[in-house]
Amino acid sequence: MLVKLGEQAHECRLYADRCAAQAELQTDPKLRQVYLRMQQRWLSLARSYEFSKRLEFLSAAEERNKETRLMLVGQEPK
Repeated sequence: MLVKLGEQAHECRLYADRCAAQAELQTDPKLRQVYLRMQQRWLSLARSYEFSKRLEFLSAAEERNKETRLMLVGQEPK
């Protein structure tokens, strides 16, 4: 799952870059703002995926630490 979240975040950033490029090409200020808002939404989604990836990693690390602590005190991990 970690790899998939990283790929999704990367893809969102690519879409954000495309929106930024389109915004630069616009002569209509309103349309430029539409593309810039869309860029911000893609970046927000990318950050959300990245946060989920970090949270998943930390949860897995905590589970491993819990298993290690249990083994050190002589209990079987569940």
